[in-house]
Amino acid sequence: GPDVGTGPDDMATIAERTPHAFCRPVHAGGSGDSSGHTAVGVLAALHALCAERFGSADLSARSFAVLGLGRVGGHVLRMLAEAGATLVAADTDEGRRTLADTAGAAWTSPQDCLTADVDVLVPAALGGLLTPHTVPTLRCAAIAGPANNQLDTPAAADLLHQHDILWAPDIIVSAGGIIHATAVELHQETSAQATARVHGIADTLTDILRTARATGSTPAAAARSRARHHIENRRR
Repeated sequence: GPDVGTGPDDMATIAERTPHAFCRPVHAGGSGDSSGHTAVGVLAALHALCAERFGSADLSARSFAVLGLGRVGGHVLRMLAEAGATLVAADTDEGRRTLADTAGAAWTSPQDCLTADVDVLVPAALGGLLTPHTVPTLRCAAIAGPANNQLDTPAAADLLHQHDILWAPDIIVSAGGIIHATAVELHQETSAQATARVHGIADTLTDILRTARATGSTPAAAARSRARHHIENRRR
């Protein structure tokens, strides 16, 4: 499926060499651009995260730093703006500043965006962002975003926990696109049915965060435990 810098047309090209290509254009038999569905899943996750961390799912009461304004990050920024959130944004491409301005977001450098004094950091660019070096510099209370592999090593999850920063596992937050694509392309569900599944990310993340809080573990550990449970049940 598509990732950084790729989209439906690229998937159509890949499909010339393998049948295992998702999110091709609709006219080519695929489910189309997945970025919007991924962003919908991110918003669902942000509602769940804010409810757990701040006691309310109301995004308009919160401030967010969106780091990366590509296909998914741009959608997320616009959705947060529509929700009335206070926004800071950054991208390595200065051309994306127009998008930030349109959304009413304060434009800053990627480094300053990472360490912005906000409620929630939304990593929406490349992975490996959360490291022993960067975590102590963070001033956010929570993190949730679509960037893959945000932790440079699994130990970074423990470091975030030690700094009282609630991290939503990226494998949950970023799942909207693949949930929608597989529901439509493999299970022949309607887009509306698939979108309902994407909104279910909020319930999944809520369960993970509550489990982590109840057990005193990290959300990363709770997510891995849940994944192992599902895999074992499938094998029976």
